[in-house]
Amino acid sequence: MEKAGTEKGRSEKRVGNMMRKAVVVVLMGAFFLCACAETQYRASKIRVQHPAWDDATIRRVAKREVVPGMTGEMVREALGLPDAISRHDDGEKWGYAVNVGDYQPREEMVFFVYFKHGVVTRTAGDRERLKTLSWYK
Repeated sequence: MEKAGTEKGRSEKRVGNMMRKAVVVVLMGAFFLCACAETQYRASKIRVQHPAWDDATIRRVAKREVVPGMTGEMVREALGLPDAISRHDDGEKWGYAVNVGDYQPREEMVFFVYFKHGVVTRTAGDRERLKTLSWYK
């Protein structure tokens, strides 16, 4: 009799663990779908505003990605206005900052986009840190 009760307890425990795992999987799926829906929505807005841009560029801009070959307009649509611009010779460097510190917050430049003749040549820094900004979704 005691063996049957122990097996029943183990079985209930397994079912409970399976339910928790199922809930986690469902929540992760919902989060993923929300992120995809946000990107899809941004892509549809960008497509209306910039009908001449190709689909690959629209997808990158919607995901806030910046790659060589993009124009300043594309970068502004992806990341917004830069916090700093420095001009030198035939190029520009755009800097994007985040606020750090609690007591006396200060701006820290974390991502840079380099242009030559109005076209992105390279990027540097940590784009992931831009995700802490309120506009970055």
